[in-house]
Amino acid sequence: MISFALDDDQQIIQQTVRKFAAEVLRPALRTWERERGVPAAARRSFHELGLGLIDVPEARGGAGMSALTSVVVHEELAFGDPAAAVALWAPHLAPAAIMELGDEAQGRRLLARFGERAEALGAVAYSESGNVPLAGFATVAEKVAGGFALRGKKAFVIHGGAADLTVVFAQVEPGRGWDGVGAFCVEGAVTQGARHDLLGLGAVHAAEIVLDGVVVPEENRLLGGADGFGPSLRRFFARAALTSAARQVGLARAAYEYALAYTQERHAFGKPVAHFQSIAFTLAEMHMDVEAARWMLWRAAASDGNLDLGLVAEAAVHANEAAWRVADNAVQLLGGAGYVQDYPVEKWLRDTKSLALCGPTSELQQLALASLELGHAVDGDGAGFPASAIQPIFT
Repeated sequence: MISFALDDDQQIIQQTVRKFAAEVLRPALRTWERERGVPAAARRSFHELGLGLIDVPEARGGAGMSALTSVVVHEELAFGDPAAAVALWAPHLAPAAIMELGDEAQGRRLLARFGERAEALGAVAYSESGNVPLAGFATVAEKVAGGFALRGKKAFVIHGGAADLTVVFAQVEPGRGWDGVGAFCVEGAVTQGARHDLLGLGAVHAAEIVLDGVVVPEENRLLGGADGFGPSLRRFFARAALTSAARQVGLARAAYEYALAYTQERHAFGKPVAHFQSIAFTLAEMHMDVEAARWMLWRAAASDGNLDLGLVAEAAVHANEAAWRVADNAVQLLGGAGYVQDYPVEKWLRDTKSLALCGPTSELQQLALASLELGHAVDGDGAGFPASAIQPIFT
């Protein structure tokens, strides 16, 4: 049975992050979007909260907290500013990849930097653009003396080219599709290609990276858990989906609360416009979307000990769709004010579309859920990897 109440420690963390989001993130929402980044001072302030490795086990240098606590943190950050929630999370998805695909020794060695330095950034380079195989990657990892040489280009990489540690997915065995894929930890900076101009999440640095013969030592290859590379990779994507869904819930809550306050303050025909039935009903639907998305997310996160991939897929798809509806309705309820940058709701509408591409897309989650429900891979991909690397998945 799931309790819908946070314990004392979780409530303290929630209130701490909520205060940080209200005092630091929300006031800078437009400034950081214009400047296309977050300042070092804000990054240091967030680092001091000690939440960068919140759900990484203590044995690997993390705080050892639950996935539920982690999604609570990410919701509160996104309530302040969804873009800052992504940009400020310095380790990004690298710890989740290393936690699922690596061993404890790799975790302790590779993740230590994120606890020691606020400036340390992590990245995961998964997707590619252009002409890529239907199964597998165009980026290759060739065995050389002492390790692997990586060659190719990855796209849609958050912190791409700026990270101190980048987990790169590449083709180790050409011709074997997803069965021939490997993951490698590149320490130090890699060459940055073009920076992406995003529809939303303007404060997020997302770019291509160019891998021109970068050599990775053998000990930096991530081989997957005891049950193999494929299941480990699916769990990694599930963790990425939980984080993205939490941000969507925070964004939806922000849009709903802003629209609620606006429609209560604006008057027409002698009463607040929120008191008109059509607007009141829209607000009620927005509220239900936010609450349902949160409870589905919490239910999925509560399966942390043995992540239920079906629950994660349901929560991720619903959060994407609910956040879009809520942000769209917020723009509609503000009328002309919702379409100008004097108010934040138009930014949230843009941000929610970008967040829906951070991690596995809704279509890929629906594919995974359908495969689980039907008992076989819908597209015939027995490995269970995403159907194609062509789709723009920001990692």
